Amino acid sequence: MELDETVELLREFGLNTYEAKCYLALLKIEGGSASEVARVSGVPHQRVYDSLSSLEEKGFVQVINKKPKFFVPLPVREALMNRIYQLKVEFEKREKFLRSLIGEVEKRVPKPKEREKKGEVFIVEGEKAIVLTAVSLISSARKSIKIAGIRPLFAFGCRGNLSKYLTEKVELVAVGKFDKPCKEEIERLGGRYIEKEIECPYLLIVDDEKLFYVYGGDKGIFTESKEVVVPFLSYFKELSTSP
Repeated sequence: MELDETVELLREFGLNTYEAKCYLALLKIEGGSASEVARVSGVPHQRVYDSLSSLEEKGFVQVINKKPKFFVPLPVREALMNRIYQLKVEFEKREKFLRSLIGEVEKRVPKPKEREKKGEVFIVEGEKAIVLTAVSLISSARKSIKIAGIRPLFAFGCRGNLSKYLTEKVELVAVGKFDKPCKEEIERLGGRYIEKEIECPYLLIVDDEKLFYVYGGDKGIFTESKEVVVPFLSYFKELSTSP
């Protein structure tokens, strides 16, 4: 049972079941040949070589070229950190590629009919939906972003998303509490921050036209209604000017 649970944990790092069992077997015998790994792991002999080759590519083992080849496992923490870095690089490459396709897809798909939604107020529920809404709005900004909150760059994963998704020359003002990396991120983007204790959980105003306000841990509202946005603009102005 414990072995199965460990295999499942390793699968979270992108290993398949055979790869995880081969790596665990190598840790147990402190290195060995493919035949030894097959015997200890229970992985079919015809799948061991593929699994060990993949483990080498993923940074879990090193190969000593002798006859037969000898496979040495990297320490667990080192191997997992290697894999995290590898996954991060792969994700960033994939993200860059996908972002480059957005315009092409937009040109090819049917354009939806415009519908009047500026007077509507939408309820946003669930942490995932809240994060997606915040990131989407940050990405859509063309003129300005106003953010306020207890720790607004930490709220819902927005720290790091500003640099990643914010378009150049968008005016950025943030009010709340900030650690050094957050301050550096804001300054790097040419924005300004106002440090103060506030009770507002999370407020995001984009281009002075779109409002996203989170009023609970997993509940918020989004609107483009001028009647709703304007009072929040006044509230933000008060937050950013009062001592």
